[in-house]
Amino acid sequence: MMNNMELSTETGLIGVQIPVSMITSPSVSTFLAEEEASMCPLLPATPSPPPMDFIHPLTPSTGIEENLTDVADDGQAETSSSSGSSSGICMDIPVAGTTTLYNNKNVYQNLGNNNETFQENGTKQYASLNIQITNDTPGFVHWNWPLIRKCSFFFFISGVVAMAGMVVMMILSLPKSCNPKTAWYKGTVFYEIFPASFQDLNDDGIGDLMGLSARIGYLHSLGVGVVRLNSIFPSKHYPDHFQNVTTLMDIDEVLGGKKELKVVADSLHAKNMSLVLDLPIYPLIRELSEPQDPNSIENNKTVAVLSTDDDSVDDDAILKALKLWISLGVDGFYIKGLENYYDDPYLLENVGLWKKTIGSNRILIVSKTLFDRVDPNTANELTRSVDLVDVYLDISQGSEKVAAEIKSTIQGVLEPGDGPYIQWSLSGVSQRRTSELSPNTTLAATLMELMLPGSPSIFYGDEVALQSAHDPLGDHSDTKHLHHLSTMEWNTTHQFTGRKTLPWLPRGAAVSFENIDDVADMISLREASPSIYQNVIRKSSKPERNTSVKITRHDVLILERWYPRRRSFVSITNFSNRKLSLDLSSMFYSGEIAIGKLKGERVLFSDFEIGPTETIIVRLDK
Repeated sequence: MMNNMELSTETGLIGVQIPVSMITSPSVSTFLAEEEASMCPLLPATPSPPPMDFIHPLTPSTGIEENLTDVADDGQAETSSSSGSSSGICMDIPVAGTTTLYNNKNVYQNLGNNNETFQENGTKQYASLNIQITNDTPGFVHWNWPLIRKCSFFFFISGVVAMAGMVVMMILSLPKSCNPKTAWYKGTVFYEIFPASFQDLNDDGIGDLMGLSARIGYLHSLGVGVVRLNSIFPSKHYPDHFQNVTTLMDIDEVLGGKKELKVVADSLHAKNMSLVLDLPIYPLIRELSEPQDPNSIENNKTVAVLSTDDDSVDDDAILKALKLWISLGVDGFYIKGLENYYDDPYLLENVGLWKKTIGSNRILIVSKTLFDRVDPNTANELTRSVDLVDVYLDISQGSEKVAAEIKSTIQGVLEPGDGPYIQWSLSGVSQRRTSELSPNTTLAATLMELMLPGSPSIFYGDEVALQSAHDPLGDHSDTKHLHHLSTMEWNTTHQFTGRKTLPWLPRGAAVSFENIDDVADMISLREASPSIYQNVIRKSSKPERNTSVKITRHDVLILERWYPRRRSFVSITNFSNRKLSLDLSSMFYSGEIAIGKLKGERVLFSDFEIGPTETIIVRLDK
């Protein structure tokens, strides 16, 4: 059979019972009218209806539809359907409350206050939650939920604020830089002092240890990390003949005593600085003694007695001195004159024993002259026990020879890597001052030295280009060999001493105080730049060199230093007496002057100008 829509109405065709409304009323919409499809239906004030049974329109009829009755009152809203009941999908819902809600347009039942209850059909309910209150209702229903929400919100915000504060504190506590660390002596700037010429506190005309202690603030402001004292030991007519010491177990009385040295060591340590002593063993020690067998019974007894600080034990003189000064706070020793024992059969054994005695946290320094005199095998063995090797650079030889000395040192047995660090020196108690060439030469050489890989050493006064003592009348000709040890000049009202005349040197050497700012800035730059204070790059099993030494035809020495993920630096040193204009564009393009008269200015290396006896440090762009 076919209806007016030409649809077959035979139930056998689809196997289900089709509702009559779908056949007889095709024009009636199967959806709610606009009023009935409101997006914001109001909640009823009656209990929630039971779950609705969904009846699919294609499901065979069970007769339930015929049993549903309309419960709308006189205010029932009209529908858009022309029939008395809707035949749309899921519209035949036998719920009186719902029908009333849909049909009463102007009757609104709003939610009550949060904790308001009311009675509905004899059952107590919460208006806000629409929950029936019975004896089986959980206790949390009676809780003060508004207060709980407020407290939860407060604690949540407090937790967020606390975590944000912790993050901010962690960020503020992070180090400003993440530079690789080294041992305290590696890459650190040393400051070498001849104590008799540094500061006189008791006004006897000779410097002393307490005077040195009073100037530690100056050394700290300069930026040095290690103070190295030359000879402090007793000698006949100290300081005139300071090299000829009589013992290694005491301090010359004009300098002070062991108590004063302890004060110096403690004061330096308080400033995070270290103390190193020169230990002049030659010519005091005729030959090196044979180290005792550590497995022998006699040696075991000796060690046991030494642990009680009994000086009556016949121990090696150098070992006794090392133990004594270590107990007073000394952090390392420069064994002066060891090169004179280069052919001693017990050289290696003694150096190894000295290093074992002072420990890994203290340092042992020797001169490069020792490495030059021993055979290659012995030199390789010495590198296992030595921490620093002192290398003297004679600037008076010119740029070409200085460059050659630097290259041979860093490419030879002392090549930077796992062996000892190099300590560079330009002046010292046994060498003349660079200021004898010119004050500008001292500044240029010092800045160049501070660019080298290793641990540079500044001789006291070189930071202000202190010159040798001036004695035009020859009043102090008998101490001419000490004139390079002129007394320190200070840019303060308090000078070296309160005496008008000195008993052993002419007074008043020339200085250039304007140099000190460049030296202090260069030390600070070095300390903050791994490209400079690191002597190698350790990216693989074999350390890689991070220093390039070049010399130009104009007698200009160029040092380039670099490090991964860090800015590179180059120093250009002109040791000649004329101003130069150079084209260095084949090596570098541009950069910023880090140390020099035009600090902070940009430079192009295609037309680079440098004055006579000048060093310029440039931070490269590449």
